[in-house]
Amino acid sequence: MDRITALVVDDEFSSRENLTTLLSKNCPSVDVIGVVHSVKTAEKFINTYAPQLVFLDIMMPEADGFALLEKFSNRNFIVIFVSASLDYGIRAVKAGVLDYLLKPISIPDLKNAVQRVETILQETQKPAFNDNLKQSKIALAHSGGFTLEDIENVMRLQADDNYTHVFMKDGSRYLICRPLGDFEKSLPKEQFVRVHKTHMINIRHLKNFLNEDGGLAVLNDGYKVPISKRKSALFMEAIRKFSVMLRS
Repeated sequence: MDRITALVVDDEFSSRENLTTLLSKNCPSVDVIGVVHSVKTAEKFINTYAPQLVFLDIMMPEADGFALLEKFSNRNFIVIFVSASLDYGIRAVKAGVLDYLLKPISIPDLKNAVQRVETILQETQKPAFNDNLKQSKIALAHSGGFTLEDIENVMRLQADDNYTHVFMKDGSRYLICRPLGDFEKSLPKEQFVRVHKTHMINIRHLKNFLNEDGGLAVLNDGYKVPISKRKSALFMEAIRKFSVMLRS
């Protein structure tokens, strides 16, 4: 594949220089086409040059990295956060970033993150993967017909024998005459994970994880979903693949 075009966004000169040097020496597949110091200049650069990858600092004086992401509702670039703090993990997950590199940057971690970017960009060239990307709606059949809902708005699903309760972001819910296993097969696996025999969650709506009662996933609406021991490893792997791996 062609080299990956990348933008480095960081308000500190030394951090910008260090990252570009590390990329030049250790990640030959990355072509840094821009280095900027603020969200404002980053926004202009992205709109003009459309980089495939953005290495983004979080804490900057005028506006933080999350503010930049909010300016691109239909993001067509991959984001890797670079920060001196581990305090933004859950928020980073919800923002849909690919990885989270801690300063000072570890070369193995940097190489691993870039390799993940390479894999994603290679996969997006395959028709099957592109078809999955287009899956943004779900048809929920009910007694009066069916309703098309945005997959993003599905918060969680709960099994009830051969029926499934589908809980939405706005508080509404549907009772669907299909087993939870059918949803497990059809919903995007990079976003939805079955954490229990009777529960499946949308990782985008994860707020917290509690190490109590065997493990609880706390969603944005405050609902606590139990994570079974058999599913705990799958849950953690799903979190890692979906967005970010925090490293100490």
